Amino acid sequence: MPKAIADFLILDTIRASRGTAVAASDEEMLEAPREIGHLEGIFVAPEGGACYAALKKLRGNGQIQPEESVVLFNTGSGLKYLECFAR
Repeated sequence: MPKAIADFLILDTIRASRGTAVAASDEEMLEAPREIGHLEGIFVAPEGGACYAALKKLRGNGQIQPEESVVLFNTGSGLKYLECFAR
């Protein structure tokens, strides 16, 4: 996203919590909702897809272990973005 709302607050929180940030490409953001829909039957928005893509990267590089519990928040429906998913 070009500029997040309250981006400085987000960055401060990441630093204070010793967290991390992960980038997701446009392709990953659009593929993840398809995968989530196939696995869970939920049509998530691209931003929810970005969270899932980031989780997969963090698990892949060992920053999150398979036995750890993770909560992903989806803030919108893929129905708002149908033009993004048309092929």
